[in-house]
Amino acid sequence: MHRKPSIRAVVLFAMIFAISVMHYETPTSHMWLHPLLQRAYYIPLLLMAIWYGWRGGILASVVTGILYIPHIQMAWRMNPEYYAAQWVEVGMFFIIGALTGVLADHERAERFKAEQMATQLAKANADLQSSFTLLRRADRLSAMGELAAGLAHEIRNPLGAIDGAVQILTREPLSSEIKQEFGGLAQRELERLKGIVNQFLNFARPQPPQLIMIDPALLLHSVAQLVGETAKMAGITITVEEPTSALTICVDPEQVKQVLLNLAINALQAMPSGGAVLLRAIAEYESVRLEVQDEGVGIAPENAERIFNPFFTTRDEGTGLGLSIAERIVSQHGGRIECRRNIDRGMTFSVTLPLKSMQVIEPVTHEVRQ
Repeated sequence: MHRKPSIRAVVLFAMIFAISVMHYETPTSHMWLHPLLQRAYYIPLLLMAIWYGWRGGILASVVTGILYIPHIQMAWRMNPEYYAAQWVEVGMFFIIGALTGVLADHERAERFKAEQMATQLAKANADLQSSFTLLRRADRLSAMGELAAGLAHEIRNPLGAIDGAVQILTREPLSSEIKQEFGGLAQRELERLKGIVNQFLNFARPQPPQLIMIDPALLLHSVAQLVGETAKMAGITITVEEPTSALTICVDPEQVKQVLLNLAINALQAMPSGGAVLLRAIAEYESVRLEVQDEGVGIAPENAERIFNPFFTTRDEGTGLGLSIAERIVSQHGGRIECRRNIDRGMTFSVTLPLKSMQVIEPVTHEVRQ
């Protein structure tokens, strides 16, 4: 690996030269100082090897040996044992310098590979993010197409009925009974059309939740009262199972009530021959699970994953937006909505909501308005 000469290399060679000068100037009678200066050679030698690789280590060893060998010849030739030890020390200069340099080169090479890999990963991640953005854009366009097609499909039927009624009403002569009949039909279809548009707007532009602290049992009783008369006429009993302990959740009560009311109405419609609906609140770790359990016809397994999709419905008169809006509301509250098939019959829809939130507007303990 190529290394350009630098001031650091000059400084290190100057250190080697300075140590050699001190070696030559120090009398051999200083037995402790000579070993110290001898070991001092390793400081610039190791730094050269670390900074410049095995070539730097070998070069520093060569320079050190050239400067140190004359001192061995001059000072220690008459002492064979110490003389031989000094030559071994020179050999160690080369071994330590080369080995340290090889390790330093290997570490640099590994770091370079890691940097290259990090660069490639960063590029791959950028490409992936770009592809993900394109996919999200395509997915949004596809969702918009599905929403537009679903809305057009839902609007087409009431518009067709209104068109037919208007054509009949424009004929002459017409009796008052016919005018009243088809005028009422047009009015009903207009109301239906208005409801479809309002549902679509609620789905497309959901309102942010206005969070307050409330007892979830109040929401369950409020929903039970709202659907109570309809359930009684259909031969269905509505039961609210009281929680075993006092619970408080931070939610928008009107929005959560809208979710539970939608689930309760779906439960009633799933039981044309009567049955029972159970509403309950169950405490979990840092959350509360609100459940609507019915004894209805259930949901086909192939439709279980699609029921929360916009405009998906198994009923001719449904818009398919109710559960989609419910899921959007629950998601805005930081919760989740799920469904499961009961052991005997029917379905259970559960809404899991967190117990706490940082966006508390004001505490409330009074009954939710009907």
